[in-house]
Amino acid sequence: MFIAIVGGLFVGLLMGALGGGGAILAIPLLTFGLGLPVHDAAVASLVIVGLGALSGVSTHARYKHVWFQEGILFGVFGIGGAFLGTLMAKGIDSALLLSLFSILLVVVAGTMIRKALKPSTKPPTLNRLFARVDGKLVINFRGVIYLVITATIVGFLTGFFGVGGGFAIVPALMLVFGLAMPVAVGTSLLVIFLNSVTAFILHGEAAMHLDWVVVSVFTLLAMSGSVVGGKLAHHIPKKVLQLSFASLLIVISIYTAIQSVPQLLS
Repeated sequence: MFIAIVGGLFVGLLMGALGGGGAILAIPLLTFGLGLPVHDAAVASLVIVGLGALSGVSTHARYKHVWFQEGILFGVFGIGGAFLGTLMAKGIDSALLLSLFSILLVVVAGTMIRKALKPSTKPPTLNRLFARVDGKLVINFRGVIYLVITATIVGFLTGFFGVGGGFAIVPALMLVFGLAMPVAVGTSLLVIFLNSVTAFILHGEAAMHLDWVVVSVFTLLAMSGSVVGGKLAHHIPKKVLQLSFASLLIVISIYTAIQSVPQLLS
């Protein structure tokens, strides 16, 4: 229960502040800290991360940092990828799944460090998918194509690893739509909620085996932490948060690899 309380709060803080990273921490905590099988941990993380993200959306929306139109479409187009990822995950050994997950953590950490140390000096150009010009509806077709491709890839990661995908959604939103970091974070939480709901439905049969008391405590603390993290995000430099989070990911990746690789080789 201590792990559920502290872990849930920390997961929520990271999600609210960075727009993702919740499941990347939740899965190792649920697997190694609480002893859940990896597939059960993935399903539990979808509940924790999904509701934690929804809580964060409400906070960021107050600052007008959520693009609901693009966020909803991103989540909808990610359904196909989530379905494919879920099917592939079911046929893979747990040790292999955790080993792949540890590699993913390193990639994400490297991306975050690079972006934190070399921030773009190019001013962002906002590219809404739909806009009214002189009373006529204008569609950004290039933006729609980019959104479909990116959303499918992120959806696949969500279904395969049981993660919300925020580590990929935030940079994708900044690249495709030119969103500032705070808006990308808020919109990312909306996409994470939609992706998590979709993946949970696809993993639904595993929900019956979960310890819902522990999952509920973890989730409630994650929701509370997400609200606090959303407020703190406006006062703490993003560079500090990103570098700290990336370092933590590397530590978790090493620990996960130590636990899973010997099982994979045996």
